[in-house]
Amino acid sequence: MVTAPPAPARGLSPGRWEYRVALVALTAATAVWGCAYLTVVWLLPEMSVSSMVTVRFAVAGAVLVLLRPRAVLSVGRRPAVVGMLTGACLGTATLLQIQGQHHLSAAESGFLSSLFVVLTPLVARAAFRVRVSAAVWVAVVVATAGLAIISFNGVSVGVGSWLTLAGALGYAAQMVLLSQFGDRRAVYGMTAVQLLSAGLIASAGLPGSGLDLPDTPAGWWWLVYLTLMATLFMYGVQTWAQARIPAAVAAVVLACEPLFVSAFSFLVGTPPGTRTLAGGLFILVAMYLVLSRPAEESQPV
Repeated sequence: MVTAPPAPARGLSPGRWEYRVALVALTAATAVWGCAYLTVVWLLPEMSVSSMVTVRFAVAGAVLVLLRPRAVLSVGRRPAVVGMLTGACLGTATLLQIQGQHHLSAAESGFLSSLFVVLTPLVARAAFRVRVSAAVWVAVVVATAGLAIISFNGVSVGVGSWLTLAGALGYAAQMVLLSQFGDRRAVYGMTAVQLLSAGLIASAGLPGSGLDLPDTPAGWWWLVYLTLMATLFMYGVQTWAQARIPAAVAAVVLACEPLFVSAFSFLVGTPPGTRTLAGGLFILVAMYLVLSRPAEESQPV
């Protein structure tokens, strides 16, 4: 017997319902990445950053291949190319951001990295002539203002600044490509290809001595969480969600990550400051703007 799919909530069209489900899913992924920030802090004494990034992407991609090899091998030419391109953007952006952190304070790095919120609609417009609605532009500006309140303490222009900005541009390119070319029928295969490509790119930053791994049981558990939950599952969620929502809207949602970092930090004994609370209010307003009405952007090409 064939059963009909569950009906959307009363008063919501199927397209609007799917849009909101994708927003909730991407918000959940952002929350997991916010918790992963603390995981990274706890792992740093045991692993180099380049080793951590390489392991989380490469192992997550390899696990997906082992679980469903046929889904990856039959992904199709176009989704595979998109996965490789988004993975290259993700891996390159991560390496650039890491290199920039050596020359900047944490606040400067955080603010410059968050500029992907502004760069995403600009890249979408320049590369694919995607029209961004006025409501989404307002949300982008409000979210950026909130991020500035949280982390901006002045930025010194130098090598670190340019590297971090280039990394933000890489993250923006990854989101635009996912929204423009995401294939709803090939999410699994695209995610595996994307993660393997990002891991391959990240491995270029490894020192000559190769990988270094945790030396305590707690470190291994945090690495497993970072690899499986924060990378394998959540980048799959991002790939699924961005096939259903525009890139500019996704960028506004991802701007919530500092709020989740603050929330999880509070749970482990570090209360948020006044600036975090004020900036968080701006970001919540931006979230309301993109949630209250779907963006009037063109469909993915």
